[in-house]
Amino acid sequence: MNLTIEFNKPEIKSAFDWQLIQEINVKNDDNQIIAKAEIEIITLNKHRGADESYELLSQQDATDWEVPLNLFFKKQNVAADLVEKLQAKVDAKAKDHILIEAISVLPAFRKQGVANFLLKEIAEHYSKVQSISVLSMPMSLFVDAQDCETEENKAYYQAMNLAEDELNNEQLSAFFEHSGFIHLAIDDSALEAPLPFKVFMASPKTL
Repeated sequence: MNLTIEFNKPEIKSAFDWQLIQEINVKNDDNQIIAKAEIEIITLNKHRGADESYELLSQQDATDWEVPLNLFFKKQNVAADLVEKLQAKVDAKAKDHILIEAISVLPAFRKQGVANFLLKEIAEHYSKVQSISVLSMPMSLFVDAQDCETEENKAYYQAMNLAEDELNNEQLSAFFEHSGFIHLAIDDSALEAPLPFKVFMASPKTL
């Protein structure tokens, strides 16, 4: 099976030109979309680091970055204990960071290397980003196949048959760790309720 990658044009997500969203599709020989990633790209700098950026994003109610930015970053860089693990370099320049909001492969095409192909293409395309984060949870908990912005996406997510999808948290965690992501442990005792997702982080070099 020959796979092709298609990066849609990034779009500004909210009021800030430093917060972009982008859709990435994988197609097979029949030009069918068989895998998809929806990512968010933010740029942090020394004047507007993680804390300041989260404050601005939260005012817009337009972010899933709350946990990563508050726990695993220091100014524009990832936290010191993650630098070596991610083979990253801390410097004073602005840094781009990716959050994978959704990544999926149609059930009929799983366990054929499609998801790894998609991740590696993202890492190659965005080789200069410092980190790639993902909040891991079953898609049925946050995607409504009936409520999509485009008919193409609606058809894709309906084909996923999310209600019947048997992928669970353990399988997702195993996949991300096998792919080069680090599981970032979070102390739930300080939270009102346990988080419904696990946080993983990688870099283009670890993928």
